[in-house]
Amino acid sequence: MATSMGLVPNPSEFEALQETYDLSTVDGVDFPASGVVITSPPFGKIVVYLKTLDVGLCLPLTNFQDELLRRNVCNIQMLTPNAVHKIVAFEMICRANDIILDFFFRYFFWFGAISDKYTFFAWRS
Repeated sequence: MATSMGLVPNPSEFEALQETYDLSTVDGVDFPASGVVITSPPFGKIVVYLKTLDVGLCLPLTNFQDELLRRNVCNIQMLTPNAVHKIVAFEMICRANDIILDFFFRYFFWFGAISDKYTFFAWRS
């Protein structure tokens, strides 16, 4: 989606984003208040980057996604889009095949940092 926005969209851009990504105020999605800094959102709120939504993240998070983030003591804005893509794709594949998610995710991936962001690396065989 082409947009003129910098860090914070204007109200009409925000409405377009809500429609594009199926974001609902019922789920707690709010237009950023004046003066909110993206690196320190208000208590109880998170920042979600457009690239994260582009790779398949849907809000609210699934129980698996939420538990994975809690276990690794991070939040969604700390992950690279590639890490989010790995989580979403892995979960879809496991659910389609009735596989226990948590055990297999830890078997295939380990959590690590790249610069100031985090991702899940594949274990080497």
